[in-house]
Order: sequence, then structure tokens, then C-alpha cells
Amino acid sequence: MVTRNALRRALVGAVVVAAAMTAALGGATAASAHDSLVSSTPAEGESVSSLSEVTLGFSANLLGYDGGNIVIVVGPDGKHYESECVALAGPTLTLPVALGAPGAYTVEWRAVSSDGHPVSGEIPFTYTGENTSAGADSSPCASAQGAAPAETPVAAPSTSGGVSGLTVGLLIGGGAIVLVGVIVVVILSRRPREDQEPSDKE
Repeated sequence: MVTRNALRRALVGAVVVAAAMTAALGGATAASAHDSLVSSTPAEGESVSSLSEVTLGFSANLLGYDGGNIVIVVGPDGKHYESECVALAGPTLTLPVALGAPGAYTVEWRAVSSDGHPVSGEIPFTYTGENTSAGADSSPCASAQGAAPAETPVAAPSTSGGVSGLTVGLLIGGGAIVLVGVIVVVILSRRPREDQEPSDKE
């Protein structure tokens, strides 16, 4: 016959396992939510002799917040070489450029991930072509200053494309197991021990 102590230990173990699974699942969901850069033209470290536009491809469709998706190109002289503002089409950002003197250039970008959080980065490349533009002291798009450093989350609109129904169900189920287990353990710990042997009468 299973004693109350054994039952209590089993319930405590189940609660611990359920809590660990719920925390792990929640952490994995949050960690996998942000979109990532999967391709770029030019590629990081690439040398190009001509370039009319920069393209960045991401792992999912970006959110089209005004001013949220930013791409700038800074030359060896510190000037900007964007000829127009960046355009968004699904998971792709496209920026027309007119580069200047040969040398080291950097693409600085910030994009609003499909979960509402911004992701950012830099792509260095080398231009070996001829001088076609004098550059500008500032970006033609006022909101494009300081693209890469921004890390402030952006509130995402309500959408059904976020966490899947299966994930929500597993999280709710794990939480329910933890709650029921805690209640049962508390009840068992407060009840008097009924399996205790009665004292012998004289």
C-alpha cells in the first residue's frame, strides 16, 4: 500500500518536473521569437566594384512601422550614401545607394521583427569602384540616424501569428499541473496522520 509520504514525494516530483518543462518551453518560445538576418547584398566583408542598392533578407516578414525599419550606408569619410529611403517588401529591405570614393563602407541596419522587437546590426564591405557621389552629412531620411544601436522594443499589433495554439495549450497545461500539485501537497501536509498506530491500552 502506498503511504501518504510516498504519495507526497511523488506529487512534489511531478510539480518540479512540470514547472521545469513550463519554464523551458516559455524560454524557448521567447528566444525563438526574434527574426534574424539571413542574407545581404553586399555580404559581410565582400568587395564590390559597383553597387546601386543594398538588400537585406530576413527570416520572416518584418513589421512596417513608419521609421522603424532603417538602413544607412556610411563611407570611409563618415558621410551618408543613401540615395533614397529604405523600402520594405515582406521579409526584404531594399535601399538605393550612390557610393563615393573607394574604401571601407558600412551598412547599418535596424528592423522591426515580426514579434514587435527591433533587431539590428552592421555589415562592413569594401567598395573598389569609381567615385559616383560626394555623399551627404546626414541621411536623406530624418529617422535613419543611428540605425544599429537602437534596441528599444516596439509594441506589436494584435495578431494571431505569434505564439501557436499548441504552445499556449502546453503552457496552460503545465501551469495547471503545478497548481493542482501544490494544492494536493498542502492538503496532505495539513491532514492528521491516519496511518499512525493507536497506542496499546493497559
